[in-house]
This record gives sequence, structure tokens and C-alpha cells, in this order.
Amino acid sequence: MDWEDIKTLCAVVQHKTVRGAGEALGVHHTTVGRRIDSLEESLGTSLFNRTPDGLLLTSAGEKLFGVAQTFGEALIDAERSISGLDDELTGPLTVTMPEPLLNALFMPELPNFIAQHPSIELRFDPSLSIRDVARREADFAVRLDNNPPDALVGKRLFAYTEAAYATPDYLSRDPKSYRWLGWGQATQGAPEWVRTSEFPDNPVWGVFPTIPAQHAAAREGLGLAILPCLFGDADLDLKRAGKRAPVKSRDIWLLTHNDLRQTARVQAFMGFAEAVLRKHRKRLIGEA
Repeated sequence: MDWEDIKTLCAVVQHKTVRGAGEALGVHHTTVGRRIDSLEESLGTSLFNRTPDGLLLTSAGEKLFGVAQTFGEALIDAERSISGLDDELTGPLTVTMPEPLLNALFMPELPNFIAQHPSIELRFDPSLSIRDVARREADFAVRLDNNPPDALVGKRLFAYTEAAYATPDYLSRDPKSYRWLGWGQATQGAPEWVRTSEFPDNPVWGVFPTIPAQHAAAREGLGLAILPCLFGDADLDLKRAGKRAPVKSRDIWLLTHNDLRQTARVQAFMGFAEAVLRKHRKRLIGEA
């Protein structure tokens, strides 16, 4: 059996269709189909039942999938442990962090890091979804979280703060006419973050799921937006709404896996990341 075929089987199980598996693996769906056919041919048995709900494992497929999961975890553990022995300031380093934080604070500082460590190839993953450092989806994470996974090690710095923002023209209106710009799924009634705000009786309108979207909507005078002070205070077209002081949001963590913590390039970037965040602490906590 070919290990690529086994990985393809796992992707099909996860995504239920060859097209979804192909997108996850970065290959054409016909390649996925060929690999599954090859695997079934090499074993002389069917691994999937084709149903209206997608591809479902046969009993033989379930047995192979169970072994594949165990073997895959062992390979990931081995890769992570071996990478942890690396004491050279060279090679790729995958870093995951929220894109607004990457663009606002880290990009202006990166030339200094690159000048000091020209042989480290930085690969940034600013995806909205949280990458699994333990599974080597990233080597290092700047994570905004009050409860980071127990499998990771690192350092908690401090909590960033948030406040409500709108344009001066918007805030010149009668406060009873204000509306909040929604950021989660549309819900009936006021969510907790509205009830505990300075404007608990004002309605929520729309769904703007990212910080850049909230920021842009507030700049256009569409309503009140909850923004990190890092972005709201820096925008001269916005003002804080109400009189309350900014409130603490989530803690800022620098995280990696225990097997990677001694890796030279991880240590180098962790020191750099901490220096950047502490340098801009006042901006992050709303005291700039």
C-alpha cells in the first residue's frame, strides 16, 4: 500500500466526498478517485460504500482507517520530536497568528528579524481557524485565548483590551438611535456582550465576522463596533463610544509544542514576538 493512498483515504473519511478531499489535499478530485481505486485494487476489497450522503466506510475500510489514524499520529510525533532536535538557525518556520495582528504590529518589525536570521524561512498562516500546533499545522503560535490547549507550552503576556467605536458623526446622534454591528451568528435577543455594554438596549444589526469588516463598517457610519483598542484608537476617523474604560478581552499567548521549544528557530522567533508585543503593549491595552 502507498502511504499517499492511505492519506487520501483519511481525507475522504473526513470530508465525505472526493471533491472535498481533493481540496483539502491540494489535488484534483480525479487524483483522489484514482488513489482510492488503487488502494482498493491492492487490497482486493471495497473500502467505501457510495451513498447519496457521500462516501461511507465499509467494515474493511473502518479497519484500515483505524490503523491509518494510529500510524499517522505516530509519524506526526516522530516528525515533531526530530524537528525538536534542530539547533540550527535555518530552515522553514510556520507561524500562525491573527492577520490583523500580523499586519499591524509584526510586518513593520519583520525586516529586523530577517536581517538577523536570513536563513530562517518564515511561513505565516493568518487563517481565521485555529491551527493545531501539536499536529504540526504550525510550529509557533501567537494566540489570543484565555484557555490554550494543555498540549502546548509557552508564555502568557497580558490581555489586550476592546472598546466600542463609531464615527464622530454617528456619535453625535441621539444614543437611542445607535445600533451595534453584529460579529457572530445572527441571534434573537441581545447577546451578552450587548447586555453588559454601556448601550444594553440598542439593537444588533447585520453580521460582520472579522475585525477588518467591523472596522470598515464602523468607518462608514453603519453603527457601533467592538474593536481592539490597537485598531480603534489608531484610526483618527473613529472615536470611543460612551465613557467606560476599555475592557480586557483575551490573553496574548506565545505557544509551541514541548518537543519544539528547544528548536533554535522557534526560540529565536519567540524572543522576537515577545519583544514586538511588549514594545506595543500600551497600544494593545488602550493606553497609547
